[in-house]
Formats: sequence, structure tokens, C-alpha cells
Amino acid sequence: MTELFFRGIREFNEGKFFEAHHSFEEIWRGYREPDRDFLQGLIHAAVALEHLEHLNLKGARSQFSKACSKMAAYRPERWGLSVDPLFASMQRHLGVLEAYQEHGAGDFEILNRPTIQFSSGNYKSIA
Repeated sequence: MTELFFRGIREFNEGKFFEAHHSFEEIWRGYREPDRDFLQGLIHAAVALEHLEHLNLKGARSQFSKACSKMAAYRPERWGLSVDPLFASMQRHLGVLEAYQEHGAGDFEILNRPTIQFSSGNYKSIA
């Protein structure tokens, strides 16, 4: 694992989604391995939460959808991260956003902010 990856996780978990997006994207730009989509899923998740915090619900919905699509293949864990809790949280957020868009009335409730959790599995180097 690289320090930049751990920094991205730390930023994400601290709610610094803009910064996390940039940390993950910096790795993603030069990364050419098969797990590249996993990094892109983390980027989409960070961007979705950034949109959500600014109440850009359309942008958040789009990014949550992309994040779920990219990360589905990497469940239940990847690179020592427990993917399932993050994936489930993204799906819940997406469901709330889709319901809100469909009904278009009432107050929108932002769910608890998800975090990236470490698993007890083996860590794969991304360097």
C-alpha cells in the first residue's frame, strides 16, 4: 500500500471527500493493473459524498450509481479493505436519492456518512 492510498482513506473517513478524491485519483492516473476499477469506485464514492454535502442530489445520485457499478466486483474485500459496508452504504444512499427523485416532494434526509473500513484479510500492494 502506498502512503497516498492511506492518506485518501484517512481523508475520506474524516469527511474530506474533495481531498480523498484527489488522493485516489492521483494513484488511479498511473495505475494500470486489473484493480483499476476499484480505485475508480473509491473516486466515485468520494465525489458522490462531496455532491451530497452540497445538496447536488442529481450529481450525487449519478456518482453513487457509478461507484456501486465499479465496486460490485470487488466485494467482500479488496486490498485489505472491507468493501461490503461501504458498498451497502452507497446502495442505501442511492436508494434514498432515487426515491426522492421519483416522489420529488418532502425533505431529503442525508444518511450517516460512510467510512472505509479495514478488514482482517491480507493486504495487496498497489505500488
